[in-house]
Amino acid sequence: MSLLLDAMKKAGDRGNGLSLAPHDQPTTAPSDGASPDAAKTTATRAAGENLFAAKKKPAAPRFRWKLGLVPTTFLICSVIGAAYGYYVYLEITPHPQPVPQRPPQPAPVSPVQPLPLVASIAPQPAPETMAKKPEAAVEKAPQPFFSEAKPRRRNAAKLRAPAHPAMAITRQQEADSITPVLFDAYDAYEHGDYVRAEKGYREVLAKDARNRDALLGMAAISQQQGQDENAQYYYRQVLLLDPRDPVAQGAMSAYSTGEDNESRLKQMISEQPRSAALHYALGNLYARQSRWGDAQQSYFSARMLEPSNAQFTYNLAVSLDHLGQNKAAAQHYQQALQLDANNNAGFDHAQAQKRLNELTAPGR
Repeated sequence: MSLLLDAMKKAGDRGNGLSLAPHDQPTTAPSDGASPDAAKTTATRAAGENLFAAKKKPAAPRFRWKLGLVPTTFLICSVIGAAYGYYVYLEITPHPQPVPQRPPQPAPVSPVQPLPLVASIAPQPAPETMAKKPEAAVEKAPQPFFSEAKPRRRNAAKLRAPAHPAMAITRQQEADSITPVLFDAYDAYEHGDYVRAEKGYREVLAKDARNRDALLGMAAISQQQGQDENAQYYYRQVLLLDPRDPVAQGAMSAYSTGEDNESRLKQMISEQPRSAALHYALGNLYARQSRWGDAQQSYFSARMLEPSNAQFTYNLAVSLDHLGQNKAAAQHYQQALQLDANNNAGFDHAQAQKRLNELTAPGR
């Protein structure tokens, strides 16, 4: 500040007596008694103050709330109410939840199809005929008539007639030529040699056209070869012998499309509850209708009656597979493969093994 004043003072001394006073302020004339130096000092100070006043920015006008108490209170309450209303809206409005991304699942594999009923053709051994021990039929000689008088010696020989020799009646047992052929034909069927099996069964039928085992054997061979008409013919022959034959009835139900087929099978099961073939036939009927829960129960009943039947075990595995019971299905697939060592039950071993591998794969 002092440097600025000194500079202005020097400028005033050098100038022509001009003043730095602004034009809006009149130049103060020195009083009569004041010295010229004092007058210059006063003028210089006034010019400096005016210079700094010009550099100062004008102060911004201050905002003043001009509303009254009631409008101000109403405005504040409105803002608070609006904020609370928005909060309530956010709380009651359902927001979509983010759907968690599941890892991609492998494509489902269709379970294998169940098998139709193939008659169980294991021949029933004929009951052994026990040879009865012949009883000796002895014709006793008539007792001689003795007179009270002592017989003469010469007539004694005539009175002692020799007794007839004992007569033995024997029954010659006919050799059984059918049963060995039946067992040989069944063994051929079990090993998949249908030509030899058919030859054996035809040989039996040539001797006994009403032989149930041979008729069922021919029906089973026809089914395995896809000759359904021949199979139905032999099953009908069995039904002619016995209309309630469970194996033939169960097999023929697979070819029937009547609406009363289910009720008829249930009626026969109520009469013959120990028939595995009838339970199995009912399970096949349910399987064709995709009623897998009912089919599983029927297949289970059939397998309980014949645990060693690979066909029943396989179809039970199929029904469990369709119901999503993977662990139980895998167990029964494995058991069916073990029971059908000769690959003669009618199901595809490669397909069953593939499905077993899928069900037992890690991560399932």
